[in-house]
Amino acid sequence: MKNSQSYVLWLSIATAIGAAIYVNSLFFFVKDEPVLLDSIIQEIPELSSVQDIVDISIKNVLIYPNQYDKNSIYIDTEISNINGEGNVQIALTNDKNLVASSKFLLKKNISNFSQSFLISENIDFNKDFEISISALNSEKDISNNRYSFKSSLKIEKPKIAILTGKLNFNTPFILNSINAEFSHYYPDPLNGDLDITNFWFNKYDIIILDNFPIKPVSDKWLNLFLKKIYSEKSSLIINSHLDRDFISLEKFLPIFGLKLNEKSELQALQSFTRFSKDSFKSSLILTDEFYNLSNNNLESFNDIIEWILLDSNVKYSFFLGSKDNRSEQPFLFYGYSNVLDNEIQTLSAQIIKDQEIIKELKLLYNPISGYYFSSALLQKSGEYIINIKNESKLVDTINVNLYD
Repeated sequence: MKNSQSYVLWLSIATAIGAAIYVNSLFFFVKDEPVLLDSIIQEIPELSSVQDIVDISIKNVLIYPNQYDKNSIYIDTEISNINGEGNVQIALTNDKNLVASSKFLLKKNISNFSQSFLISENIDFNKDFEISISALNSEKDISNNRYSFKSSLKIEKPKIAILTGKLNFNTPFILNSINAEFSHYYPDPLNGDLDITNFWFNKYDIIILDNFPIKPVSDKWLNLFLKKIYSEKSSLIINSHLDRDFISLEKFLPIFGLKLNEKSELQALQSFTRFSKDSFKSSLILTDEFYNLSNNNLESFNDIIEWILLDSNVKYSFFLGSKDNRSEQPFLFYGYSNVLDNEIQTLSAQIIKDQEIIKELKLLYNPISGYYFSSALLQKSGEYIINIKNESKLVDTINVNLYD
């Protein structure tokens, strides 16, 4: 029993000494190879740092017309968000003047945001626009928080000339209902003279003869007038009282597609006539109560203006969502027509490189905004051509450069 206890005791001592020697040799190994250990640690990627990157950037900017108001346009911004969280301010400037701004809340789990601005007045389309987003506290690269651009789409109010032969109750209602740049020519209150010299040297989209002429014009004057409106593609509206002198209007009637022999035939016409031939449009308005709201005359007048300004030739214009497009990321392109489509068109895109079609896409339609759009990922840098087609008809072409 005693020998057995001695054996166990010596075995424990030997084990302890062996363990001490092993541990000591391990410490010496670590101390002898400090450089190797440091290099191993440095080569291990810091995975948490990738997850902690915070960046917000402007991805695409879309500019398109307001379908329901030609005097305004939309500018939409698509914002990419990587781990961003918190309130940010987005601002739109034109020629460094603030046009619109908004505040919205970024959420870390949402990678894309969008902001839409409707603009209508005090815009200089010859100057640069800029979209800018305020930086987050943890954001290091803020160079992509700004995006400057020019707009090929412009708000251009129609130019209208109003020639008033004699001021009347209808005149102020006509002036107040027109949303346009207009020049009003009327008799001098003191001597009654009507000076329309500047009228002959300016081009107008619409010419309104308001109780004009008050007496028959000469053939020479009429021929000069007709030459002006046809050569400049102006449309014509004549506003007249029902008791108007038939002779003073008689020479103008063919402009409205009318051939009348006497005043009674003129008075039998409907209040608002419409006539068009090729691109020319005209309307003869006959009413004594233009200002009578119950007759909806002002509404009918505005309908005539819209009808005249409506372009009968449908044209499509397409653009890139960004001027900086890279091969490793999909790029957006979009477009719209100059008139509101009554039906959604089936548009497609052929992407061409080196005269070879490499991809074909069908375009989607945004019913709220009224534009067609698609995106493509080509993964190869270089120059590409995109042909937009409506069935087999080519409607527009855009070029895109993809960078590495």
